[in-house]
Amino acid sequence: MTNLIRAEMFKLQRNKTFWVLLLTIIVLSTLLHYLIIIDWWQINETSFDTAGLSELNALSIFTVPLFFNLIVSTLAGFFISIEFSQSGVIKNQVISGNKRSTIFMAKSFIFSLGAIVVTILIPLVTAIILVILTGHGDIIDSSNLMYLGRAYGLFTLQFLGYTAIIMLLSIITDDSGKTIIISILFTIVMYAVEKLSKPPLIEMVYENSIFQQFSEVFKYTMTKGEIIKSMLIGVVTIIIVTLCGVFYFNRKEIK
Repeated sequence: MTNLIRAEMFKLQRNKTFWVLLLTIIVLSTLLHYLIIIDWWQINETSFDTAGLSELNALSIFTVPLFFNLIVSTLAGFFISIEFSQSGVIKNQVISGNKRSTIFMAKSFIFSLGAIVVTILIPLVTAIILVILTGHGDIIDSSNLMYLGRAYGLFTLQFLGYTAIIMLLSIITDDSGKTIIISILFTIVMYAVEKLSKPPLIEMVYENSIFQQFSEVFKYTMTKGEIIKSMLIGVVTIIIVTLCGVFYFNRKEIK
């Protein structure tokens, strides 16, 4: 398992798509936060406003599934799905004697790690650095640090559930283009479910899904019950979807 993880990490470090996404998000996050800090651009009524962190309002963009799906699905398409192509990478790993479940878990771990770095870590770090450099570092006090820690800790848990879904989708389609297109359509459908009226059963399922939690976790105040519920939703989603991925990968015909 350790050797497989090292191999996947090596491939991620050499993956051009990963570095393009990384540099793009660094530039985009820096630009958006700078425009907000100098009051050239405004995003109002965000959870960060409520917490007294208006200078970090641009972070709200990176927490919207419709946006971060573009990052996650692109990385999945050109890091996971592409290995099912004629390059034969997956086939060689299976032939070498590694268990399929171990291969899947190693790929899923490194893919999720890469997605977290690009989608969560980079925007947050660039935002904090820019706020400090522009003389607004006083807003990063202990209270706000606790809020950011709690919010992003829970968000990362839900995000891991989302990356597990995209990982499963990428091995089902085994094509980078299909992975990106289908994941975008899937996210649009979930957005429509959120905004449109729906039957009670679907509403109950949605309200207890990671998609509802993506916004819930950024509320300035959360009860212990809400925090526990959020953690359970994230953990259960990760476990169920990962087990489905292992089950499918074990039975998938690899050409």
